[in-house]
Amino acid sequence: MITRRTLLACAAVSPLLAAGRSTGWAQVETPGEDVAATPVATTEDQTVANLTGATPLPLNGERLATFEAYVTSKLAEADVPGAAVAVVQGGEVVFLQGFGVREIGQPDPITADTLLRIGSVTKSFSSLLTATLVDAGRLSWDTPLVDLLPTFAVADAALTPRLTTRDAFCACTGLPRRDFEFIFNADELTPELLIEGMAKLPLTAPYGEKYQYSNQMVAAGGFAAAVADGGSTHDLGHAYAIALRERVLNPIGMPRTTLALAEVLAEENYAIPHAADMTGTLQSLALLDDDTWLVSVAPSGALWSSASEMTRYVQTELGKGVNPDGRRVVSVANLERTWQPSVALQAGPGTRPDMAAFAGHYALGWVLGSYGGQRLIWHSGGTLGFTSLVSFLPEADLGVVTLTNRSGNTFPYAVQFRLLELLFDQPAAFDALLTTSLESGAAGRADLLADLGEIDPAGVTPYLGRYANPDLGEVTLSLREDVLTLEAGSVRSQLLPRIDDDGAVTEYIPVTAPWASIPPDAMFTFDDADDQPRLLMSVRSDPGEENVIYVFEPNE
Repeated sequence: MITRRTLLACAAVSPLLAAGRSTGWAQVETPGEDVAATPVATTEDQTVANLTGATPLPLNGERLATFEAYVTSKLAEADVPGAAVAVVQGGEVVFLQGFGVREIGQPDPITADTLLRIGSVTKSFSSLLTATLVDAGRLSWDTPLVDLLPTFAVADAALTPRLTTRDAFCACTGLPRRDFEFIFNADELTPELLIEGMAKLPLTAPYGEKYQYSNQMVAAGGFAAAVADGGSTHDLGHAYAIALRERVLNPIGMPRTTLALAEVLAEENYAIPHAADMTGTLQSLALLDDDTWLVSVAPSGALWSSASEMTRYVQTELGKGVNPDGRRVVSVANLERTWQPSVALQAGPGTRPDMAAFAGHYALGWVLGSYGGQRLIWHSGGTLGFTSLVSFLPEADLGVVTLTNRSGNTFPYAVQFRLLELLFDQPAAFDALLTTSLESGAAGRADLLADLGEIDPAGVTPYLGRYANPDLGEVTLSLREDVLTLEAGSVRSQLLPRIDDDGAVTEYIPVTAPWASIPPDAMFTFDDADDQPRLLMSVRSDPGEENVIYVFEPNE
């Protein structure tokens, strides 16, 4: 979004490895290779021992005190207002605690019961919903999506009937990330219109050959599951909410976990989202602005939950489909089907082997990796003002949940890796990587700020007004007291010019929280075609793909 790394977990992979983009995740030649069976390489850069078959130490005594102190100190270091952290070990909740505050400048603390948005961790709930319906005989993993969603189509007419409910969650269909197409259109877009419009999205890779993170495709899978459960194709959002509640949330025992912002606001205990502007200054965000853009892709990232309820989710996953009270929610076979690798991820040049192993494959709504040879299943979540991470090691019967109320922070990864180091008696090595990541981000911010200049009113005045693009809808450029502002539905950001060494403006950058990002994910330029002003928006794409250019024509 203008920070896409914070959109629906965009960071399906760790920001230390590339956040899905900046240092180069792409395809690997062998989708389906079992990363859990891959031996851990031993190199001079390797810091994690081969832990295959190792039993983690209990989180108690000095280890518990060290872990709690680390979480407290790292929260302040990462400038995160608040977090809720939980650890599940041996079927029991062994750590469950809130840290910090719900909103900067306010005293209310985050507790284990505070509701925060979990973002793209929702994807695993959607694949689990599908798994329960396979158990019930309502569909199969091979059921074509068009059998459930008659208006569903992709740009390749021959591929459309081949895409199945499994494919919706595999990140391997050839459909690339196109988040702005549901963000800018959020005020008009419905789940039904999103499904009908998917045929307009390009396919940029052959089916099954490349990891590509598509929120629209996962949404189609969740909505298809809801229809298989008896929901109406004319009210997909409601159908999904009902199916998820009846098939997943209630059976696991998660009554407060919800898709509905209204239900969150009716509670007293919820966190306020936060994000940094281009200067790095942290700001609280209005919750009412954090809902509409998610409605059409709810199965991809709209859930709110608490650390206490997320422990039940992790316990159910580690319990092979049996909830903490002994009730079976999903069969072992279909739960583990969601953990199977679909398409491989490739680390960028220079990535350490142990970090590369952390994200080996995308599964079905999960990322599949390893820690010292121990199978590690995880997913991050990022929305406007929230970041989350849920991870578990099935063979070690160990899981960790970290929920925070700040966009795009590395704190959840710090918590996860420090826990693993403590419980597997490994050297404290990953914190240095996290520190390096923060330092790199600070340096990148400083470089970009040095290139930003002031608005020249005479230079931008000819381009003020309303514009429209067939894919993104209408935007408005306005100038007031030398502040240039872009508006598109709920998107509103100040733009500042980037100046080259010759003093010329190269592009305009969003600098307002939560739309500011380092490096920028969207850049704007002006030009004239046929004596008409135009606005061009360049969106930074995933590695191996060209930036996407959206052309906005005058709309007067």
